[in-house]
Amino acid sequence: MLFITVTLFILSFETAIFEVPIKAVTNISIISDIIRKKEKKDTTPIIIATIPLSIPSDTSAAHKDSIIKIFYSFSIPDRVTSYLADTSDVAINRFIQKLYDLKIGKKKKIRIAFFGDSMIEGDLISSTLRKLMQQKFGGYGVGFVPVTSIVANERITITHRFSDNWQDVNFKNHRFNTAPLYISGHTFFASGKSTVQVEDKTIEQDAPLNKYLLFGYANQTIDINSNGVIKKLQPTGHFNEVLLDNSNERKIKIEVSDDNLPLYGLSLESPEGIIVDNFSYRGSAGIEYGKMDTDFLASIAKTHSYDLIIMQYGVNLLEKPDDGNFDWYYKPMKIAVQRIQQSFKDADVLIMSTGDRAFHYPSGFQTATGLLALLNLQQRIAFETGSSFFNLYSSMGGENSMVKWVTDNPPLAYKDYTHPNSRGADVIGKSIYNALLYEYNKIVIKNH
Repeated sequence: MLFITVTLFILSFETAIFEVPIKAVTNISIISDIIRKKEKKDTTPIIIATIPLSIPSDTSAAHKDSIIKIFYSFSIPDRVTSYLADTSDVAINRFIQKLYDLKIGKKKKIRIAFFGDSMIEGDLISSTLRKLMQQKFGGYGVGFVPVTSIVANERITITHRFSDNWQDVNFKNHRFNTAPLYISGHTFFASGKSTVQVEDKTIEQDAPLNKYLLFGYANQTIDINSNGVIKKLQPTGHFNEVLLDNSNERKIKIEVSDDNLPLYGLSLESPEGIIVDNFSYRGSAGIEYGKMDTDFLASIAKTHSYDLIIMQYGVNLLEKPDDGNFDWYYKPMKIAVQRIQQSFKDADVLIMSTGDRAFHYPSGFQTATGLLALLNLQQRIAFETGSSFFNLYSSMGGENSMVKWVTDNPPLAYKDYTHPNSRGADVIGKSIYNALLYEYNKIVIKNH
């Protein structure tokens, strides 16, 4: 151990002080906590792209100038852009109008689906957005909870317990099973007597909490035990939703013995107001949704509709320091976004870009060299699919912001130079909320 420690110290010293590149220890430095590089803070908005790659070369100069104005807003931090020529117009207009209607009492409930990778795992980012949105527009409850989760013990918004005999069919092993996957990327089946218990830890007031069970098709009536009461399920549709309980109780426990019933999860929500569902899947790039059955997705939309779908992806594409060509990602991700749009016709789609990610280069930890190429591709997909865009990279601070987040005191990110910690996730959640509120205030001013 002493030999290894001394060796790592010498190698870390050479790479950090003398900037000697040693490939074998590129991402290892045991003295990183005491090495500080002075950085000049630059608050100038970063213009990544002014003209989308798909514009024909014979486009007139006047038309290109107008598009440059549209794309300027794409790089502004803490803002949503819908690539509108007039930036005073409201971005994600349908969703923002629904917020306004909810605030003045016209609409009862608004659902937000937050799709993402390990960046939002454990309800990170989404929990902050949920809390702020519910405080402003009403509503309570944690929303969707899967039957099982690999981060159940790390999630502070719920207490989540389950038996270890559930069969989990998911994005990774689905090829061995014909069951349709839920939008969480998982479908669960009981194996013998299987149980799951969830307690909502987000609610402060004493009020009724609706507890729904979400499940798929089975060719027979199935009995389950819900908080000690036998419930008969009629799983006749591709997607089904049944209200198990609407008391003030914050806890729900179900027991299932029939292995024919596809279960997706539970939803704990208020009768009205804002509901934010976290759909994280570790390692996902988002392209998995391009292969999902549109009829099944449409059946979800019919029963359990969404008003805004946030798609946060990208960091998993930056696997190596020299990754820079993401052309392969363009078509499958565009198909995935279009499939979501076609299935959830009442929802606006907001593409949330990759955040900053750093690797160790000869000069030290820096933003991945291929990050801007990926960011460029993501905004092109947003533009071409008619989606809105949130620039997470710019909102984190732009170039080398992840290095700063890691070295801040207290830090905002982990030393993998990839994932924000709970403090960083809180910053990002507030940034998204402020971006949505900025658009909401536009419509308030417009209507008054």
